[in-house]
Amino acid sequence: MNTLSRLNPTSAQACSRRRAVVLGASFAAALAAGLVSGAAMAQPYPNRAVRVIVPYTAGGPTDLMARAVAKEMSAITGQPVVVENRGGAGGTIGAAAVARSTPDGYTLVVNGTFAHILNPTLMPKTAGYVPEDLAAIGMFARSPMILVVAPTLGVKSVAELIALAKSQGGKLTYSSAGPASNPHLATELFKALAGVELEHIPYKGVSATVPDLVSGRVPVAFGSPSLAEPLIKDNRVIPLAVTSAKRVAGHEQLPTLQEAGVKDYVFESSYVMMAPVKTPPDILVRLNQLLQQSLAHAETQKSMKGLGLETVQNSLDQAEQYIRDERARWDVVLKKIDLKLE
Repeated sequence: MNTLSRLNPTSAQACSRRRAVVLGASFAAALAAGLVSGAAMAQPYPNRAVRVIVPYTAGGPTDLMARAVAKEMSAITGQPVVVENRGGAGGTIGAAAVARSTPDGYTLVVNGTFAHILNPTLMPKTAGYVPEDLAAIGMFARSPMILVVAPTLGVKSVAELIALAKSQGGKLTYSSAGPASNPHLATELFKALAGVELEHIPYKGVSATVPDLVSGRVPVAFGSPSLAEPLIKDNRVIPLAVTSAKRVAGHEQLPTLQEAGVKDYVFESSYVMMAPVKTPPDILVRLNQLLQQSLAHAETQKSMKGLGLETVQNSLDQAEQYIRDERARWDVVLKKIDLKLE
């Protein structure tokens, strides 16, 4: 006979009532905990700090534009949007880290579009990711590059540079922020279309290239406006041409490379913010909204203009289509220039 059946009826009834009360309280507590947990999960994104990886060293154009956007995104959301520099291997180390991160919208990457689509193609053994591992949030800025040389090189035009490069038989050097970075790709395209050889000297970031560029140790570079313009202003480098299809406001005296005799040359840097591909669609939509709001802000516009960038606003679909189009275009270019990094 169990304990409950040995009790008198009144005691048994009281015990049953107590057990019911305990079970009911436990159920209510569990339900409350579930509701609280559900409410926490339902909080609007973002509800904590967002990390934006820049896969290059601090101080370069990608870093500066990422910080301008992150500052305004933080102001809009009330949450920290923290930029973290993780450079190396032409941007692949930082990009691969984001591709492998939890797809929850709290780890993002800002990268050059060319580096994003071409690194895995050019360095498949070491890149650590493929373009499909990352989803575009928005392509948000673009700019031409400026071909500059050290004053000690003694050239004043693209024609003179080409002649000098041909006379040196591949010994003339140029700098870049690393394999498959924008300066590297811009120069490789120039080499192929101009019919010259130049020796590549890669650095860990564009800011690291400046001392050797201005001193003439590595005297040729394709630089972003944010890198080149201060050096041009201080007469530390000589500008030869711009890489865009048309002349650039503020540099109207500079010919395009096509005008300077390099047929079919057009190279415009573009920049994109991305998240791991399995990030929930609603979070990607929210991130695109935050990016567009940030880009529309006067302070962000001012920062971008100061970096020599044209601000671009687009939807998720437009950003993805832009990347697909650029990938198709560069598939053709890579066959033409026969560029291999591994």
